[in-house]
Amino acid sequence: MSNNYPIVLGWLRRKWPWIVSILIVVAATALVFRTTSALNELKFALTPPQLPEYQHLDTQFINQTGWSDTQYHNQQWPYHASQGTATLPIPYEWLIALEAPKDTPWFILFGQEKAFLSEYIYRLGFINLNQDQEKETTEVQLPLGLAKTTSIPMPGLNRKATAVGFTCTACHTGQFTYQNTRYVVDGGPAMTDLGLLTKSLGAAIGQTVLSSKLAPFDGRFERFALKVLGSNYNVVTKAQLKNALTTTVAKLAKGQDTINVTEGFTRLDALNRIGNKVFADNMDRPENYNPIEAPVNYPHIWTTSWFDWVQYDGSIMQPLIRNAGEALGVAAYVDMQIPTSPLQQPATFASSIPIKSLYNIEQWLAGEYPLRDYKPGELGNINGLSAPKWPDSLPKIDEKLAATGKKLYVQNCQSCHLPPMDSPQFWQKHWEKISYEEQGEVKQTDWKYIKLQLIDLASIGTDPAQAQVLPNRTVNTKELGLDTDVCVYVDKEQKTKTMKENLQFVTVQDNATNNFALALGAVVEETNQQWFRQNYTSDVWQQKLEGGRPNCLKHSFAYKARPLNGIWATAPYLHNGSVPSLYSLLSEPHERPTFVELGRLEFDPINVGVSQGKYVNALNRRSNLRPANQTDDYQNGYFILDTRQAGNLNTGHAFTNDRSVQGKIGRKLNHEEKMALIEYLKTL
Repeated sequence: MSNNYPIVLGWLRRKWPWIVSILIVVAATALVFRTTSALNELKFALTPPQLPEYQHLDTQFINQTGWSDTQYHNQQWPYHASQGTATLPIPYEWLIALEAPKDTPWFILFGQEKAFLSEYIYRLGFINLNQDQEKETTEVQLPLGLAKTTSIPMPGLNRKATAVGFTCTACHTGQFTYQNTRYVVDGGPAMTDLGLLTKSLGAAIGQTVLSSKLAPFDGRFERFALKVLGSNYNVVTKAQLKNALTTTVAKLAKGQDTINVTEGFTRLDALNRIGNKVFADNMDRPENYNPIEAPVNYPHIWTTSWFDWVQYDGSIMQPLIRNAGEALGVAAYVDMQIPTSPLQQPATFASSIPIKSLYNIEQWLAGEYPLRDYKPGELGNINGLSAPKWPDSLPKIDEKLAATGKKLYVQNCQSCHLPPMDSPQFWQKHWEKISYEEQGEVKQTDWKYIKLQLIDLASIGTDPAQAQVLPNRTVNTKELGLDTDVCVYVDKEQKTKTMKENLQFVTVQDNATNNFALALGAVVEETNQQWFRQNYTSDVWQQKLEGGRPNCLKHSFAYKARPLNGIWATAPYLHNGSVPSLYSLLSEPHERPTFVELGRLEFDPINVGVSQGKYVNALNRRSNLRPANQTDDYQNGYFILDTRQAGNLNTGHAFTNDRSVQGKIGRKLNHEEKMALIEYLKTL
């Protein structure tokens, strides 16, 4: 043996580079195999979407008013006022510890990313209230529109935790940029993209799980575990965290949405998402799920507290029903589990919704009764959240041109959208009390509200998808325990000889094919009533919390025409966001762009709307287009809305001389008339 030792040693010296290379290849192959196996095991998309770059700009708030009561003097109070929601499906301590996803999952072995809640989340359209914040600690400030809620059941944990969810302002605070300034529009349409948020957050969580399976190359997971566990970090707690992460990713993969029409930036299929959350997820009945197919532009909400009906389709009357329903849609907890045996009790409808907080938010939005000191011939006073005024830092309004535009407004817009709010006519002729009938007795609200016009689909000619959701969708509520009175609109075919009013109370009970509108109104009513019982609410306080209005519902095939105050700050236009600017909206439908780019924040003060990039402008000039629904939804991080697709149609609301055009509402306007009308709309 000793004689062979020098020979072996010499051989090793000559061959060691090859041996080391082979060992490296074997180790790399093993790592690749482990990574591939982990990827296949996760069955989850770990590659994040491409996102726009974030711009660090000076910020200007242009309409922060709200109710003047000292309780709400802090203008930022609504930004983080919890609705009891858990929209983001992970605990707060996970969210603040989570790193942004790598562009390519394979690169998780190398380097460290900034926190998900750093600049990354603002690329999804959220608004940064503290632009100097670069800390990655437990004191990280959430973006505008996100709030913490304690004691919420979390998927994958089998326990309660502090959750993070959307506030009212998440969907109803707009922003745009112009010449190095970011303008924040309170009550305006949000610029976020919920679909991209879901994909980005899922990729960040999934990459963390993938890292946990690649020890000793699991730096991403180790950093996450150290931040989450702190002084409780040990082998046992780390293993528990790893299991909880893996379970959460599995649940996220199982619950991914079916998308028929991509929502994109500034849009959400709110009604179908609420229905899916309430009747599919909360009831654990997958057959109640409906694909995402009717996106709408996030509606602007100033003045809405004083409308007789809200929602694009004019379907809800009571503000508390609308707000509690919205909270359920963005994942407030509610007990809707149906009994699995005769011995079990039906759902209690106990929820995490803080009803009094929703009331306070509504009060901040509404202000005091506008007609409290009103005298005929004068103007009322809406002292809640006001419509934004055209900032002095934008190009100056041409007053002479606006005066010409005012005449065009009276001729072309006023018959549907009502006289401007700075005219006595608006206050004197368009406010009415709401009359309804309950148990044969005709009742009226104490206050008057703005009576809006509902324009039927045949007349307005715009995309019908959203207006068809409530009338056409059905849900199975058998064994849920519904036995609930709601107020509904009855037409001449339903109205009996003894009925005096069109608004009547009916009882909604369990049914395998319940109308979606009635079932949702009944569930939200039950949820609110349960809160009233749990919190020992007097009849007087209950009526106050409900805004002095009954829970009335309407599911008509129509869209409402609201006052146009602040309309200049609410692009894109039409209810589904399919028109980029006021100029395009006032043009004939065939002159509107086929493709609209959303997600770009730059404001166009001339045409008044969302500036369009070079890619989409070139796309609109092409003649060799792929068929509808086959073009790419995103390009360079921005959403490309194809108006040829059902749900995205940019038809109707047409100013044209062609009487064959569906949705003709006025004559064709020439360029000078359009510019004059736009100039006037800037003043509203």
